[in-house]
Amino acid sequence: MLYLFASIVFSALILILFRYFTRFGIDNLQAIIGNYFIAAIIGYIAYPGSPDFLSITKLSWFPMAVLLGFIFIGVFFLFALSSQKAGVAVTAVASRMSVVIPVAGGFLLFGEQATLFKIIGILIALPAFYFTFKNKQKMKFNISLALLPFFIFLGTGTNDLLMKYTDHHFLTNDLFLLLATIFAFAFIIGSSVLLIRLYKKKTQLHVKHFGAGLVLGLVNFGSTYYMFKSMEFFDSSVMFPILNTGVVSLAALADYLLFNERLSRTNWIGILLAIIAIIFISLG
Repeated sequence: MLYLFASIVFSALILILFRYFTRFGIDNLQAIIGNYFIAAIIGYIAYPGSPDFLSITKLSWFPMAVLLGFIFIGVFFLFALSSQKAGVAVTAVASRMSVVIPVAGGFLLFGEQATLFKIIGILIALPAFYFTFKNKQKMKFNISLALLPFFIFLGTGTNDLLMKYTDHHFLTNDLFLLLATIFAFAFIIGSSVLLIRLYKKKTQLHVKHFGAGLVLGLVNFGSTYYMFKSMEFFDSSVMFPILNTGVVSLAALADYLLFNERLSRTNWIGILLAIIAIIFISLG
């Protein structure tokens, strides 16, 4: 349970850091690239062996690591764009409701049991996400902007499902190496985007952005590492609903305590529903 709790805390810290990035004028792209660079370095240092690139490409999970690297940074970019265009609240709800994808995968692909308590907990969790963020930002958007939250929903859910699939079918004792490879490919992709923006003179490099990425990388590595470790002890149908409801509740409380955002009665109801959902799912 400690692994899952740590994953919740680190995941919520990522959202909190992005709030501070906005306050201090941090370029998200440069911070995200710096984050993946640091996270990859941590993974390679933590891995007890000394593999070369050729040996890594021969590992069974290598194709999944490449795919996850694309999805990791792709979802980050989509999250930033959706937050700006469709709204933070809509984006947050869409990303957390994506829990239905790994949960369905757990039932269909991994033979997990759909108990009554699990089903009730999941059904309670979905409105909990909505109520926790309701009224924190206007949620009206046109039909074209609806595609952004939809892709957030699809990308986040697919990412979670693929991580579980990789852990279930391929991972042995080389978690640090897997994480380092995923983050390295995300770094390469992000760097390519940054080079294009620099060439078109749409951005300028600054050490403070990469400094922010250093902090984000430490937190992001912790979030992903503890998420994978939690998969060793929990079914997808238990872990991901608890993780998502925990992150939503903690992030909402952080807004209240750190950023002086007033929580409405509806928001508190959402947090209460999240706690109830966690209890039901845990009992399942």
